Amino acid sequence: MHSIAFYSRHAETDLWLTPLQQALPKAAIKVWPDYDESATLALAWAPDQAFIDAHPHLKVIINMGAGVDAVLALRLPKDVAVIRVKDGGMAVQLAEYCCEASIRFYREFPQYEQQRQQHLWQNNLLNDRAKYPIGVMGLGVLGEKIAQALRFFDFPVNGWSHSRKAIDGVQCYDGGELEAFLKASRLLICVLPLTDETRGILNYHHLSLLQTDSYLVNVARGGHLVEADLIKLIHEGKMRGATLDVTQHEPLEHNDPLWDMPQIRITPHIAGKTQIDQVLAQVVPQINRWFTEQRVEGMINTHKGY
Repeated sequence: MHSIAFYSRHAETDLWLTPLQQALPKAAIKVWPDYDESATLALAWAPDQAFIDAHPHLKVIINMGAGVDAVLALRLPKDVAVIRVKDGGMAVQLAEYCCEASIRFYREFPQYEQQRQQHLWQNNLLNDRAKYPIGVMGLGVLGEKIAQALRFFDFPVNGWSHSRKAIDGVQCYDGGELEAFLKASRLLICVLPLTDETRGILNYHHLSLLQTDSYLVNVARGGHLVEADLIKLIHEGKMRGATLDVTQHEPLEHNDPLWDMPQIRITPHIAGKTQIDQVLAQVVPQINRWFTEQRVEGMINTHKGY
């Protein structure tokens, strides 16, 4: 019987274990802190170092979500293969979230919400959609879905990624064209992986390059954004506001200044919630492949972080 090490800091363990055991009836699934140090494969979400250290023979770590920054921050066994879920039902949710935030900004719904509070019935002029180009940072599976969804609403869409992509209807830029990409965008959506290169990329200098009266949507990681710089830019009138699904510290502390900024909408990291059935559809074949053929597919580059 093959042993699988299982760790989930946030996910509901019972919701995962029942379908996982049904799909892999011959596997012995050890839920941390119970463990088998001989295990060669781990299925984990936000594991800690103690979990990794207790399994010195790991060869494969399957991350139960798209972001692997928490795994890569740990000391891992040499030559371990790290695999991430490519979608897991999150792409369409992130597209919904980003389209809602973009349309809300473009149609100026916050102003109508204020008018309602004032009992004011006032019909404002509709803005020119061409003057609201949207830039999507990160064009992997999730970012491409977001860009395509925005095109459905006829927004001009720009896309930026390390290597240039080709997406129908999207003006794509490569890693060396970041400033040109930002200058061509008014609303910025971040869906980048968090790496040493992208940490703090949403800083004062870069956000200042956006077009006048700009807006930020961050559905990636809190580590991408220098939050004090965002607050400063809003106070200076260079940015209108932001929608943040992620923050530097989660949960966000009660006295954090972000809470007191009416121009900033905050949601508790819910833009894309993992769908267990869709994740297992990717994970189970990988586990079977490992135990029968001693190989897996789709390993990330642990140096690049994606």
